[in-house]
Amino acid sequence: MLRIRLRRTGKKHQPSYRIVVADARAKRDGDFVEILGHYNPRTNPKEFAVAEDRVRHWLSVGAAPSDTVHRLFHAHGLTTAEPPKRVTKESRAEREAADAAARAATEAAAAEAAATAAAAQAAEAEASAASAASAASDDTTAEPAAAE
Repeated sequence: MLRIRLRRTGKKHQPSYRIVVADARAKRDGDFVEILGHYNPRTNPKEFAVAEDRVRHWLSVGAAPSDTVHRLFHAHGLTTAEPPKRVTKESRAEREAADAAARAATEAAAAEAAATAAAAQAAEAEASAASAASAASDDTTAEPAAAE
C-alpha cells in the first residue's frame, strides 16, 4: 500500500520536509516512489508547495495520505474530506471536572435514596398512627355501650 507522507530533511533542530509517495512499510526517510513537493514549518508563513496534478493522480490510484499530510492537503484545498481528529489525553482540569460530576451524581443518588427511605418511614409511622387511632376509637365506642 502506498502512502503520501513527510520525509524529513534539513539540519538538526531545523526540520523541513519533502512530501513523497512511499510504500507504507518503508522507513520514514527511506525509499520512496516520487517527490510531490516540500513543506517548511519553520518559515512565517509556513512554506507548502506541491505538484497538485501529481497529488490528485496518486490519490486517484489509491495512495493514502498520512494524518499530517491529510491536514495539510485539506488546509490548501487539495482534499474535501475532513482530516481525522487527533486523539488526545484529557487535561487535568477535564479529569477533575469529570470526577466532581461523578461524585455529585453519587451524592445526589444517596440523598434521593435517603429521602425515599425517610418518606417510606413517615408513611409507615402515619399508617401505624392511623391504625392506633382507629383502634382507640373502637375502644371508646364500645365502652359507652357496655355501660348501658
